[in-house]
Amino acid sequence: MNNNRFSIFGAVKEAYAFVGREWLYLLKAGLLPMGMQIVTALFIQFQRPEASQIEGYLWGLPSTVLFAWFTFLEIRLLLLGERLDRLPQDRAYLGDRLQCMKVSIMMSVLFNMSMMAALVLLLALGGGADQTGGANWPATLGIIVIIGGIFWGVRFGLAPILAAVHHPIRPVLQQTWGMMFSLRLIAMGIVCLFPLAFLFQIFMEVLLPPSTGALPGTLTLTVTQQITLVTASAPFSLFIAALLNAAAASALKQILGSGRDGVLA
Repeated sequence: MNNNRFSIFGAVKEAYAFVGREWLYLLKAGLLPMGMQIVTALFIQFQRPEASQIEGYLWGLPSTVLFAWFTFLEIRLLLLGERLDRLPQDRAYLGDRLQCMKVSIMMSVLFNMSMMAALVLLLALGGGADQTGGANWPATLGIIVIIGGIFWGVRFGLAPILAAVHHPIRPVLQQTWGMMFSLRLIAMGIVCLFPLAFLFQIFMEVLLPPSTGALPGTLTLTVTQQITLVTASAPFSLFIAALLNAAAASALKQILGSGRDGVLA
């Protein structure tokens, strides 16, 4: 296999079509992840405002696991047509599904943790370079390496999708080893989320207008506004996850084709 190209706009179009068609099922499946995200965000904001990035991430791990579970449900629906309320009562099928779910969630969490660790290290190196005030070549070189690693490692975000349907992962990673594939995935994500970012900006301007007496360009939020912002942001997070998952799965279908019953070939 040597074909790792896919249509970015085709994948985005399929993602929006799928989410638009299955929005109610996805919303129901996402209620638990959204609820956990809201509770965690409010807890950190009001009870642990001094928490570091690492501590905040650790508090958010349950939410991360639940969003990984949501990814598993969405991919099973998209690629297998499987719905949580219509599972076949077959012991072998359910056993295989459970194994796929465990592996998919584990890989999703590991990918998320790796990206978070890279970002924390990147910020630490950037802060250290700023404090020195002069040229800090080791820190600069480390920043370049980490940024390159993040771009190159985006491809590993496909592993949870492949694991969700019990598809071999190593051959796909070998096929998509070049940097250009990761760049295409990133471009696909930007195109996919651009309309949503535009809508979120409008939403923010309507929900949180600048407060009277605040400094220009700043917001002074009341407690009620903070709670409203956290609560209203959760559906956007779910929608973002659903679109990116669907677009990535569509890209994989273009690259690998479809086998029997819609499973990736």
